[in-house]
Amino acid sequence: MLHAIAIDDEPAALEVLQRYAAKVPFLQLTHSFLSTTEALACLHTERVDLLFLDIQMPDVLGLDFARLLAPLQKPIVFTTAYAEHAVEGFSLQALDYLLKPIEFGRFLQACNRAYTQVMPAREGAPGIFVKDGYDWIRVNVEQVFYIQSDTNLLFIHEQDRLVTTRMTLADMLATLPAEEFIRVHKSYIVALKAIRKIERHQVTVGTVSIPLAESYRESLQNRLLKRNAR
Repeated sequence: MLHAIAIDDEPAALEVLQRYAAKVPFLQLTHSFLSTTEALACLHTERVDLLFLDIQMPDVLGLDFARLLAPLQKPIVFTTAYAEHAVEGFSLQALDYLLKPIEFGRFLQACNRAYTQVMPAREGAPGIFVKDGYDWIRVNVEQVFYIQSDTNLLFIHEQDRLVTTRMTLADMLATLPAEEFIRVHKSYIVALKAIRKIERHQVTVGTVSIPLAESYRESLQNRLLKRNAR
């Protein structure tokens, strides 16, 4: 379970985050604050794995507050209505940057990123959560061989099971650890470590042949060369 807090001077914005957090099975939003000064004591005395932080705050700007928190090394997700702050936000090594009005899908994506960053240090294998109907399924990232897209449905092929979820391939790629997965076709993502063979128009993952689009060939070859050079 990730323990998170939210800081935003707009009560309505905090209500949205609280409502979304209640839908995520691995996230507990323990506190919500209307100012950064109110949140300081909590950050120093309680367990906080993730921080949702508005940028336009009346006391201390969210960006300045993030700089103050740098020694604590807390993963931060900025929440704001102003896209122009994104570059500076990511320069502070923010985990994600959510533009208001925030959609639940983007909120979940940010939470999954936090999960893959925070939890492996505690539990070993990294994982993400996806929704299958009314259920939430934990996907072990290390067991994923490849992912296939069919419109907005994804078929996640693990070593010993198949998980289906309603999500775009682009959103899934943004959620997975970037150093471990790569897109090889408009409909496929593959795990780099699972690739056994590269041919002109296909790659072999385990015992399965997956189409390789020409536009992704060079990127794949470069990634594999860098991986082998480590």
